[in-house]
Amino acid sequence: MDFADYLRTSAEEINQEISKFLQDWDEHIEKVTPKLLPLARLFAEQNDGGARLRGVLVKLGYELTQPSGNTKEILKAAVAFEIFQTAILTHDDIIDKSPIRRGRPSLYKALGGDHYGISQTICLGDLGFFLAVKLIAESNFPPSAKIKATSSFVQTVLDTALGEMLDIELPCLDGEKSEEDILTISRLKTAHYTIVGPLHLGAILGGADEKLLKELVVLGEALGIAFQIQDDILGVFGDEKTLGKSVTSDIEEGKQTLLISYALEHAAAKQREVLKKYYGKGKIGDSELGQIREIFRQTGALQYSQKKADQLVDEAKKIIDKIEVPAGKKQLLSEMADYIIKRLK
Repeated sequence: MDFADYLRTSAEEINQEISKFLQDWDEHIEKVTPKLLPLARLFAEQNDGGARLRGVLVKLGYELTQPSGNTKEILKAAVAFEIFQTAILTHDDIIDKSPIRRGRPSLYKALGGDHYGISQTICLGDLGFFLAVKLIAESNFPPSAKIKATSSFVQTVLDTALGEMLDIELPCLDGEKSEEDILTISRLKTAHYTIVGPLHLGAILGGADEKLLKELVVLGEALGIAFQIQDDILGVFGDEKTLGKSVTSDIEEGKQTLLISYALEHAAAKQREVLKKYYGKGKIGDSELGQIREIFRQTGALQYSQKKADQLVDEAKKIIDKIEVPAGKKQLLSEMADYIIKRLK
C-alpha cells in the first residue's frame, strides 16, 4: 500500500469515528438544552471534507512502534486532531475574514457574519479544543502515555496560537521582515500543527522512545516549513480553480512569506515601489498581480523559495532514512514527504 492509498483508507476510518463521536455529542447537547442543538450541528458540518492528513499522521505515528496495535483507540486520538483543526480554522476564518471554508460558508458566515455569528463561532471553536482533549483523556491507553500525549497536544495548540499571533503582528511592525521571522511562523503554524504535532501524538501513545520523538520533530519541522513555502508559492502563482481560493488574497492581505521577504531585500528601487504600492494594500486586479509575479521572478524570490523548499524536503528524507522503524512504515513516511509536497506543485 502506498501513502495515497494509506491516506484514503485511513481517512475513511477516521470519518466513521468522527461521525460517531459527533452524533454522541449531539445527544449530550440535546440533554443539556435542545436550543443549542442547531449550533452543535453546524459545527459538526464544518468537520466534513478535507483529506484528514493530520488525523492520518496521528495513526501513522502510532504505527511506527505499534504496527498492529490498538487501531480503534488511536482513531479517537486521530479524531481529536481533526476536531482541533476544525476548531482552529473557525477562529482563523474570523481573523482572515474568510467567507468560504471547505467549499461551504465559513462558520461565522453561516451564522450571519455579524456580532452574534462571530461570538457563537468563537464559543464553538473553544468547545472544539476541549472536545479534542476529552477524546485523548478518555481513550484506552496507559495513564502515563495519555498524560504525556495530552501535554504534547496542548503544546501543539500553544505553538499554533503563537504562530498565528506572530503572523498577525508582523505586518503591523515597522521595518522589513526577516527570513527568520517568516520561517518561525511556518514552523509554529504549519510544521507543528500539520506534521510534528500529529506524528508526535500518535508516537507517544504508541510508546515511542525519546530518540524517535526528537527525530520526528526535526523531520516534521523541515517538511512542514517546505509545505508552507510551496503553499505560499501557489497562493500567488497557482490556479484559482485548483486552489479553490483567490490567487490575489495573499497579496491583498499582505501575507508575510519568503517570496515577499526575499523580493524586498533584492528589489531595485522601481520594483520596491511597486511592491510597497500594492502588497498588503487591499484589492488588486490582474495587472497588479502580473507585475508582482514578474518582480518575484526577476528578483529571484520565486527560484529561491522553490530551492529552499526542496532543500528542506531533502533534509527530512535524510532523517527518515536514519530512523529505526519497520521498513514498511519508513517507506510510508518517505512517500508522505513526497505526497504533501508534490501535491502542491
